[in-house]
Amino acid sequence: MKNYDLQEKHFQISDPIQSYFECITSCDVRDGRCISRCVEILKRNEN
Repeated sequence: MKNYDLQEKHFQISDPIQSYFECITSCDVRDGRCISRCVEILKRNEN
């Protein structure tokens, strides 16, 4: 789980959409947890 915390900090970019795409491209397509985490980061940044 610590990797996700590091990813979240790394992807604190001012543009939420760009942040999401940066995060999602770092995930393995088979890693649903990573992808879900990117979606959560996007949701949080939109608020």
